Amino acid sequence: MDEPVLDKPYVLSFNEIKQAAERIENGIIHTPLCEAKICKFMDYNIYLKCDNLQYTGSCAERGVRNAFVAQNEEMRERGVIVPSNGNMALAAAYHGGTLGIPVTVVLPEHCPPSQSQRCAELGADVVMLGETFEDTVNYAKKANREDRQIILRSDDPLVMAGLGTLGMEIITQLPETDAVIVPVATGALLAATLVACKKLKCTCLIYGAECSKVPKMMKALQAGQPVPVPVVPNLAQGLNASIAGDNAFATIKGRLDRMLVVDEAYIARAVINLLERERLVADGAGVCALAAVMQGLVPELRGKRAVCIISGGNIDSGKLSRTIQRGLGVSGRMMRFAVALPDHCRGLEVLAKTIAEERAVLKSLVTEQMWVHTDVGITWANVVVETANEEHAGIFKDRLRNLYPTIRFAMVDIDDKHKAGLR
Repeated sequence: MDEPVLDKPYVLSFNEIKQAAERIENGIIHTPLCEAKICKFMDYNIYLKCDNLQYTGSCAERGVRNAFVAQNEEMRERGVIVPSNGNMALAAAYHGGTLGIPVTVVLPEHCPPSQSQRCAELGADVVMLGETFEDTVNYAKKANREDRQIILRSDDPLVMAGLGTLGMEIITQLPETDAVIVPVATGALLAATLVACKKLKCTCLIYGAECSKVPKMMKALQAGQPVPVPVVPNLAQGLNASIAGDNAFATIKGRLDRMLVVDEAYIARAVINLLERERLVADGAGVCALAAVMQGLVPELRGKRAVCIISGGNIDSGKLSRTIQRGLGVSGRMMRFAVALPDHCRGLEVLAKTIAEERAVLKSLVTEQMWVHTDVGITWANVVVETANEEHAGIFKDRLRNLYPTIRFAMVDIDDKHKAGLR
């Protein structure tokens, strides 16, 4: 099957999702839906649908599995090529191996080495190409024309139908669901979840959530059709499509309740909160729905049962470390400052004693005297400390300001109007 050329976009139906549920029943994990421990610190009743617990770490397995089973014979004969930022590549590599389908995955060159290595270990041929997801798509189209490999993309109706099984599971596991918040890449997961949830519970609200740095679905809704947006680096790399899918957009158009645009700082905070409070590892794309709640974008859902889809957990160790550091900074738990100290034996002693008395943890301290052009008796200390929370950080800052009036803080502060009551 060549990449289809359609006169008009395809609108997904609930019957296709039901058929997909039967096809993939024995091939994917029915992931847990659990009340979030973070609820105790917020004004919301939040539930987490943990599809990061699929075998390869994302909900993409549902869509890939459905397409592979439905077209198994043709795919075995011709092979499949999958352009991807990571999740679909891993899913295709794994399910291709279990179903005997030759799979080639095409990843951007900036993709973490660990992901390309995992794809290879699962049996896929791996091509690293280009700077953007669009570069991988163009390569896949060329392979389709020249080698007759079948292109598999998230906007494919069979992939969308498989993704819709996640929505079916949510309503089955929690019939009282009032709202579902869905991370948005091309929009396939959002469209499929909308069709499933609205069919099984017509009063269920469906919201999409995407990173503010690449707001392709919001721009599409404003324009009335998919429009390209620039892709810039951000923590939600798995959502980095430059344009909404035609089929996904046609399916949600006029039916989506709200589209949410999430600040990157809250994505970092959500990653940390899942790690510390829920003991779950998720990537920036996977936590986008929870981040929207933490940012206070959905005040109308207070007191309602809202399900946040945790769509993926494929984050390499290096990026996880950087995300944690960013999250600690924006939440006030990692504080950096420069302070002028007397250049004698008691200068650093007083500062260290203050840090210890305030129960902060010293992470880094570097002194600098060579480039100080004012008082020769002064040493500047560049300091990083960790605090317990924003309240603790505020108290600590006040004491430091009293001791050192010229102190300079370098900390990201988040506008109070965006806070969702997280303590």
